[in-house]
Amino acid sequence: MAKITIQRIFESTKALSTEAGQSLADFINFSAQFAEITLRALRNGLTYADNMDCEIKTIELADNTLTTIALSGTRRPTEIRVRRVLNPVYVLSQPLAWGFTSTGKVYVQAKFLPAPTTPQQLEIIVLY
Repeated sequence: MAKITIQRIFESTKALSTEAGQSLADFINFSAQFAEITLRALRNGLTYADNMDCEIKTIELADNTLTTIALSGTRRPTEIRVRRVLNPVYVLSQPLAWGFTSTGKVYVQAKFLPAPTTPQQLEIIVLY
């Protein structure tokens, strides 16, 4: 498979050499720059932190037990998602439950399958 290059995505020099290209020079140059930035970002590997206001944490949860978690800063999460269960023997049998205690702390709860006898580690993404 041919390697993707900026020139293959958008050859602005060829487009600018035409009469129509000259009248759309600003748009063509903008598109070429946008394509270059996008390709460089994809080559370098985008992360959640690059694109979203979030925090990635590894936490330990006992099966079907409310657990308070510590977050950095004082921001209030808008969503918490499981990225992965670190032990391949277990999966979540239900979506991760989360919310706020009466004192404003964040809690999470997970139900595993099969039910483990010890707390299990999960990697979560906390979105702000």
